[in-house]
Amino acid sequence: MRYCEKCRVTVRDSREDCPLCQGPLSGEPEPCVFPRLPDDHPPYHLLIRGMVFLSIAAVVICFAINAIVPSSSWWALFVAAGIACMWVCLWSVIRQRNNIPKNILWLVFWLSLLAVLWDVFTGWHRWSLNYVVPSLCVFAMAGMAVIARVLHLRVEDFFIYLIIDGLFGVIPILFLLFRWVTVVYPSVVCVACSLLSLAAILSFEGERMRAEWKKRMHL
Repeated sequence: MRYCEKCRVTVRDSREDCPLCQGPLSGEPEPCVFPRLPDDHPPYHLLIRGMVFLSIAAVVICFAINAIVPSSSWWALFVAAGIACMWVCLWSVIRQRNNIPKNILWLVFWLSLLAVLWDVFTGWHRWSLNYVVPSLCVFAMAGMAVIARVLHLRVEDFFIYLIIDGLFGVIPILFLLFRWVTVVYPSVVCVACSLLSLAAILSFEGERMRAEWKKRMHL
């Protein structure tokens, strides 16, 4: 039986550290008293490995074709950049899979950043600010509205959605104020969607949110 000198408790398990203080345990390990549950999760690691192999193979094949076939540009670099963008987004989704609002926020951030960088390295035609970033914000707000409806979110969760919707509305306003865009209607549509989303949340959930706010602020 394992023993922790600091906590003065015995641990009937084969673990090496104390579950209370995380310190080292002394004594001989014992078989685990709780049965091991079978792992019912599908083998996603095999899928990830397959995707890694296919990604590397696609990049290698594209560079080989680009080197063999005469071409005026290295288009294989764009293929590699696109695959890298896919992996960045996939990593963000897996990392924040248990928090849907944060997942959506990080996806919008990464996709917007990648689009701007892509635009910069291809000559800065402003298509990232004109179309991509406002469109991502609109789709994110629509996705959050559907998720909130389907998952029947709690009242306190609406505060998070309220902040995110407001943030998505501020971004295109900055584009318009500083004249960073040459095509204004996507940014205007995004601002309008943000205002409508905020109005809908305050109209249909305003009373519950106000009550929750008073309860949290002890008013």
